[in-house]
Amino acid sequence: MLASSPRLALLFLLLSGSTSLATSTGPDAFEAYLRPPHPPAEGFAVPPDLSRARGGTPVSALARGRVVEAEAGRVVVEHLYYENHALLRARTAYAGLEAVEVRAGARVERGQVLGRVGRTGKSSLVLRADRDLSQAEAVRFASERAKLLLPAEEATLVLVSHAHHQLRLYERGRERLRLEVGFGQAPGAKVERGDNRTPVGMYFVTQKARGEMPGPYGAYYGGHWMRLNYPNAWDARRGVARGWLDERARARITTAWTARKDTDASTRLGSGIGFHGWAHEWELAETAGRMSWGCIVLHLRDLTAFYARLSPGAMVVLF
Repeated sequence: MLASSPRLALLFLLLSGSTSLATSTGPDAFEAYLRPPHPPAEGFAVPPDLSRARGGTPVSALARGRVVEAEAGRVVVEHLYYENHALLRARTAYAGLEAVEVRAGARVERGQVLGRVGRTGKSSLVLRADRDLSQAEAVRFASERAKLLLPAEEATLVLVSHAHHQLRLYERGRERLRLEVGFGQAPGAKVERGDNRTPVGMYFVTQKARGEMPGPYGAYYGGHWMRLNYPNAWDARRGVARGWLDERARARITTAWTARKDTDASTRLGSGIGFHGWAHEWELAETAGRMSWGCIVLHLRDLTAFYARLSPGAMVVLF
């Protein structure tokens, strides 16, 4: 499910410093993320070694995608897929085929036959992310992405844009709410406990509570609390790379996150991230939206409607 190296995925959208489809003058950032140019993959099949396949053997698409080239025994398929808070792109290139059964521009499904192995013994399949992967790398890439999440199909999905100070709530892909929000006091994506930053990533709602909150800062919840399961699987991998977590801790976090449950709150990565209100009504012009210790802050006027629509297990993507 996770990339074995940052180089194994070409960043396509919504990561800082990347080329994005959603610019100030271009398509809406939320819609660009949720409704890409063609349907994203729901998972990848492990690629076969076509150099060892018999002539005439059917060759199938590894994942849902769009054919970008189909001529002279060559087929290239583009695949879009979600990973953490990004929409990524990969390509599969087939060469030395015979009886090609698709045309450029066609959409294909995982397992759909594209053609057949040529009888010359020179057929090949290359999976490309930011570079062409070896057969072993391609097998690992696909194995880690055998099943992928599709945000647009979630019963409840919340997309939160740092850049736009906005969230949108969708139900089965249909927008229901559009609200202004604030973030942590420090800009940038959360790295570790106490940095007062709000994360970027894909998380799930694990807890809801309303009413008077205990503690000296209870008033700053605005009477509502909706917890997310930060850190997630990618945060945990980052923690391992920094020497903050061992592989056992990473595996525990990944398993809990996948099950949409609370993850380990004791590591240096931090915890306690969620949605809440504030002690009083606030204005973006006055606060610059820099208010919390890392949570997403809603206006008091919006809390009731948002709380009612946000169910435990709902997906939340912060980008």
